[in-house]
Amino acid sequence: MRRLFGMSEDRFTSSPQDDDRRDENTGRLQLFLVVAFIVGAIAISSLLSSTNRTPRMLNEEEFAPLVDTILVQPERRRIEIVGSGAVRSRVSVQLVPQVEGRVTWLTPSLKAGGSFTKDETLFRIEAADYELEVERLRAEVASAQTNLQLEQAEGKAATREWEEIDPNAPVPGLVARRPQIRDRQAALSAARARLATAQLDLDRTAFSLPFDGRVVTSNIDLGQFVAARQSYGTAYPLDGLEVPVPLADRDLKWLQPFESVQAIVRTSYLGIEQEFTATASRIAAELDEQTRFATVIVSLHSTGDRSQSSTATEASTILVPGVFVSVTFIGAELENVFAVPTAAVQESGKIWIIADGRLKSVAPEVVQAGPSTTLLRGLHANDEILTSNLSGAVEGMTVRTNSDQPPAAVQTSQQ
Repeated sequence: MRRLFGMSEDRFTSSPQDDDRRDENTGRLQLFLVVAFIVGAIAISSLLSSTNRTPRMLNEEEFAPLVDTILVQPERRRIEIVGSGAVRSRVSVQLVPQVEGRVTWLTPSLKAGGSFTKDETLFRIEAADYELEVERLRAEVASAQTNLQLEQAEGKAATREWEEIDPNAPVPGLVARRPQIRDRQAALSAARARLATAQLDLDRTAFSLPFDGRVVTSNIDLGQFVAARQSYGTAYPLDGLEVPVPLADRDLKWLQPFESVQAIVRTSYLGIEQEFTATASRIAAELDEQTRFATVIVSLHSTGDRSQSSTATEASTILVPGVFVSVTFIGAELENVFAVPTAAVQESGKIWIIADGRLKSVAPEVVQAGPSTTLLRGLHANDEILTSNLSGAVEGMTVRTNSDQPPAAVQTSQQ
């Protein structure tokens, strides 16, 4: 048994020489495979490079997107420049009484938001003291006038006596009492001036303002004692309402001569769409430091027709400071201009024209760029303008318009 098992172990056990021989054969096989792979790759590369693989364009139909267009015609257009702004008051007036006293009466409109007319009495101050002062000064005037008359009578009597004594000699001034008469005349003038001042103070007990206006604030009440030359509220004149509208300098050239420029003011105030006619009164003396725009001042104190009514009305009697309005200035009238949608004009000022089914870029003169319509010059009658927002548009690109399609196709595309 041992011999048998010993024979089996000798048979299946390999020597170190056999292992080295096996590793050497494996290494040669790997080297052969690497060399064969490199030679095969070189052969395939040479084969591909020697074969002509230049791509060829297939003769297929070019893609032509469907676009919207319009045909333009030269026309006569009036320049309209649209701006916006907020109503403001040119000036604010303080409610300052010129005399003091207790308030005995005031108008119901003397509250914030109340309206008043020119020379309407807004409140009255107790006038008893001022009436008594007027009566006293009237007596002083009467007394001064009597003293003047007496002095004049004495001067005439003294002059007559002098002429009887020495008719050829001139009458001296002291004899004729001329200095005394001038003194009495000055006293009478002073008394009359004091009376006029007292009468003026009496008239000022009824407080009013010399314009149609609206009360902004008021802290005057019945029975209150008011002091002279102190403010008790504010108001503004209706004819001082205006709208500052910033405009670019390039737009001002269409508003010449500036004195004759009309404006249309539109707003939605008190829940009603309203429209008024106004006048551009002046241009601000300075440009805006940030935008470099000029400010055109539109006066609202002009008669216009509201869209909701046929009766004439004043914008200043309806609008109040702070209301936001849109203003359209009516400028000059131009001939042979083309009106196109502003969306059809590129940022560079170019537009796309459809010529023989292909896009063509042109750069006409931009006369005026508005929010919805742009006026151009340099086009031709019946030019077909691209109005669609076509991304990736290039010069010479083929497009299709609704006029290029058969009626059935047009109807289908519209549906």
